[in-house]
Amino acid sequence: MEKSHILANAVLTKSTGEVDALYKTLGYVENSSRALGFACRFCGLDYVRVLVENGATFRFVWPEGRGSYYKISYWLSPLEMTKALHAAYIVTNDPCFENSVIIQDRKGVSIRTLNVLPIDERVEIVKYLYENRERVEFDAGELLFYSIISGSQKITAALKELGAKFTENRIAVLTEGGRSFDWQEYCTILDTLGDDEFLDVMGSIVEEVGGKTLHYTESVYWANYNPHRKRFRLFKPEFFKFILENFNQKKMNKTQTMKAAIDMESVQCLKLCAENGWLKAPKKRDEMIQYATETGKTECTAFLLDFKNRTADLVAEQIKAEKKMLAELNADPNSVTELKKIWSYEKLDDGTLRITSYKGNRGDVEVPREIGKSAVTEIGAYAFSPGAPRLRTERCNFRRNEIKSVVLPDTVTVIGKGAFNNCQGLERVNIPDGVTEIGASAFGVCRNVTEFVIPASVKAIGDSAFTVCQSITGIIIPEGVPEIGDCMFSGCRSLKTAKLPDTVEKIGIWAFHGCSSLTEIVIPEGVTEIGRQAFIRCDSLKTVVLPASVKKIKNYKYRDRAPEHIFSGLTEVTVIVEPKSYAEKYCKRNEINYGYREDK
Repeated sequence: MEKSHILANAVLTKSTGEVDALYKTLGYVENSSRALGFACRFCGLDYVRVLVENGATFRFVWPEGRGSYYKISYWLSPLEMTKALHAAYIVTNDPCFENSVIIQDRKGVSIRTLNVLPIDERVEIVKYLYENRERVEFDAGELLFYSIISGSQKITAALKELGAKFTENRIAVLTEGGRSFDWQEYCTILDTLGDDEFLDVMGSIVEEVGGKTLHYTESVYWANYNPHRKRFRLFKPEFFKFILENFNQKKMNKTQTMKAAIDMESVQCLKLCAENGWLKAPKKRDEMIQYATETGKTECTAFLLDFKNRTADLVAEQIKAEKKMLAELNADPNSVTELKKIWSYEKLDDGTLRITSYKGNRGDVEVPREIGKSAVTEIGAYAFSPGAPRLRTERCNFRRNEIKSVVLPDTVTVIGKGAFNNCQGLERVNIPDGVTEIGASAFGVCRNVTEFVIPASVKAIGDSAFTVCQSITGIIIPEGVPEIGDCMFSGCRSLKTAKLPDTVEKIGIWAFHGCSSLTEIVIPEGVTEIGRQAFIRCDSLKTVVLPASVKKIKNYKYRDRAPEHIFSGLTEVTVIVEPKSYAEKYCKRNEINYGYREDK
C-alpha cells in the first residue's frame, strides 16, 4: 500500500499521537494532501497540526500514466460541498469531499461513521492553514472563490478578514474568459446555480474583481436561458438587469438576446435593452419589430412600435437609407469599406495586417493581398474555423460545411492556431511560398482536403496541425522543421506516405496515431525522442526505420494495464535498427520484431 494511503487511513482511524509516530516512521510522503484533506473535513485542528508539523502539504501529483484533465485540490475540504462544487470540481468519488465517511474493519464491517466537522471548527482550521499557507501550499485566494461559490459564508468572512483576495489568474478567468479548464469549470458552476443562489454568488464575486465587468459568452447565456431545459431566468427583469450591469455587454449577442426576450414576451427586458442603447440603430430596431410581429408577440410589438414613434427621425432615416443604397450600388468591391464587410482584421507592429475573421457568405474564398495600403501577412487564430468564439449557430454551420476553397495570397507568412480547424467542407487550400509558421490545429479536421503542399519556407508546425484530415494521402515536411508535434497527423486514415526532414529531432505523442493506410516510414537520423503511442493503430504499417540517434522512446502505462509500446497492436510491423543501438534494445525489451539494414 502506498504511503499516502497508509497515512490517510491512519488519520481516520488512529489518535493524533499514533499519526505523529506513524508519519515519523514513513518519512517523506508524496501526496500527503489527501490525509490533510481528511483531517480538515472530519478530524479537527489537532490532526491538521500534526500533519503539517511532519511536512504534509496540499501538493497533489497524479501517478504516472494516470494524468487527468481534472485537478484535485484537497484544500477545498473545509467547504460546504454543494451541487455546484460536486458538478464542476469533485469528479473522483473521493470520500474526502462527502459529508460523512464510514470506517470499516479489515473484514469490511462498518464500525463507526465520521461526520463533517461543525462549521466553526472548519473556520479555525482555515485560519491555521492561512497562517501556514506557504508551508502547506494553501491557495487562499482560490479557496475564497470556491467558498463564495459553495455558499460557505463563515469561511468566506474569515478569509476576507484575514486579507485573502482572488488570484490574478482567477480575476483574468472571470473577466477575460478563455479556453482553460478554469473557465469551463466556472461555466459549469454557473449552470448548476439556482436563481436566487446565482444572484447572491455572482454579486459576491463582482465585489472581488475590482470593479471590472465579468466575461460573457454563449456558455453564460445558455446557463441562464435554455428553453430545452425549461430555464428562463435570464428574462426575469431583476435578473436581466443584474446581467447587463455586471457582465461585459460588448461580448453579448444582442440580437439573440432581444429575440429571446421577445419570445418570452418580456417588455420589461426590452425596456432595459433600449435604456442600454441596444435599439439605437434603426436597422436593429426594425429587425426586432419585424420579429415580434412575425412571432405574434403583441405586447412586445406594441412597445417597439411606440419606441420607434417616440425616438425615430423617420425623414432623416429615409434619406440615410437612400444614400446608403446608392453608395452600395456604386461601391468598388475592393475598397476598404467593402472589404470590411467581409473581413475583420488588425494591424501588426510592422504595419501589415492579420486577418482575424472571415465574415463573408461565399464558399469559394480569396483572401486579399492587401486592405487599403497594408499587406495581409497573417491568417489569425480561428479566422475561418467554426470553433471561433462568439459565433452564432448559423455562422458556425456555414464555416463548418459551406467553405469549399480558400486561396491565400503570397504575402501571407503565418497561418495561426486553428485557422481552418473543423472546416469539414473544405476541399482546397494553398499554403503560399513564404509561409514560415503553421499554428497548432491549423488544418485539423479538414476532412475533404486531399493534399497539403508545405513550402520550404515553413520552419515551425504546431501540434495537431493536420489531425483527422481523413482524405490526405501524402505529406512532405520541409527541411528546417525541428519537431513532428503531438497528434500532428493523428486520424489521417488515408495517409500513405510521409517524408520527414533531417532537421527533425522529436516525434510527439500520437503523432501518427490512426494513420491506418501508412505502410512504411523512415525516421531520419537526428531524431532523439519518440513520444508515447506515436504509431498506435497504424494497421497497415509494415516497415519502420529507427535511427541510431534515438535515445528515448516513451511507453504508455495506464493504471493496472500492461505498458503499451509505440507499435502495440501492430502484428506485422518490422523495425529496422542499427546494431547495439537504443532502438534495438527497445525492440528487444518490448518484444517487437526487428532487423538490420541489408547493407549491415
